[in-house]
Amino acid sequence: MMRRGSQGFVLVVVLAMLVTLSLLAGTVALVTQRLRDDYLLQQRMLQDEVDMASTRATVVYMLLTQRMTFGGLTVDERVVLSADERQSARSEGDVISFMPVGNEIALDGSAYRGVGGVDFALQDDRGLVAVNWAAPAVLQGLVRQGDSEEPIETLRNLLLDYQDPDDLYRLNSAEAEDYQRDGLPPPSNRTLETPLELRRVKGWTEALGFLSDRELVGTATTTRSAQINVNTAPARVLASLPGVDMAMARRVVAARALVPFIQLSAFYQLLGTIPADEDALSLYPLPSGTLTLWGRGGGAVRVLHWTLTPLDDGGRPWREDYEFNLPQVDDDAGAPAREPAAAVFAEPAAAP
Repeated sequence: MMRRGSQGFVLVVVLAMLVTLSLLAGTVALVTQRLRDDYLLQQRMLQDEVDMASTRATVVYMLLTQRMTFGGLTVDERVVLSADERQSARSEGDVISFMPVGNEIALDGSAYRGVGGVDFALQDDRGLVAVNWAAPAVLQGLVRQGDSEEPIETLRNLLLDYQDPDDLYRLNSAEAEDYQRDGLPPPSNRTLETPLELRRVKGWTEALGFLSDRELVGTATTTRSAQINVNTAPARVLASLPGVDMAMARRVVAARALVPFIQLSAFYQLLGTIPADEDALSLYPLPSGTLTLWGRGGGAVRVLHWTLTPLDDGGRPWREDYEFNLPQVDDDAGAPAREPAAAVFAEPAAAP
């Protein structure tokens, strides 16, 4: 007959085994759930890559085959003519018109739904501040939106000395030995290739510290342009124009979302003033800009800079200047992406 002490010992052992089995089962369930979550994440990331590639190919195809108007990238063959253009068409035949048709894909960084679970945005280079070519007053208007009090003359000298191949100093500037002394990568001695390279230029890192990398890419360009397109410039860029504050800039963005500007006089009338340099303004986009792609479920944001090159002898009709990834941030969940009017982005019809 088993003693009472032995029975107690067996009970303790059984309870310990049950506890161990319970912990083991919980661990297995947790590991299984994590593996399942990792698998689903990998599947979503793979699908996002496929959808990004499809969206990118579709957008580039449209850039190559569709014309642009004051309103953006057209999505069909519809053409609207002004009164003067209608008169010319009667006497001269076909007329190429820049008049908006109303269903364009805007080139101002607005979000659109792409293929599958991916959204995209197109931004015209002329709507951004060309840091290598913009007027000093525009650059000053941009950096003053932050906390920097560095004179724009100093910032321009720092940028020029970063780019030129010599070791001669401009006023209040820096050369390779100054970068080396401060433990910084040396100047590239060439023109900036991307807006993010501004982070490497002494003085500019602090001057643009109020901008995230996403915001910097959506504000500055290294493409050659001395004009600002008032139909595609974000509010921050418009507010960098002399005589334009942020409230005025937001009013412009809201107005052109309804009807793009087809004359600069309408832009001046809305502002209630004329910016100092009228020659620095434009209404029509450049044949270059950025395409930004991101998955709705999170992940990396892909930034691609494109340039249309239809006149290049023996070359491709377009080129990719650079491409990189940036992390998504909370600000990305802004206005909902719009459905583009282009049939190539329509969801396939369900099978009957």
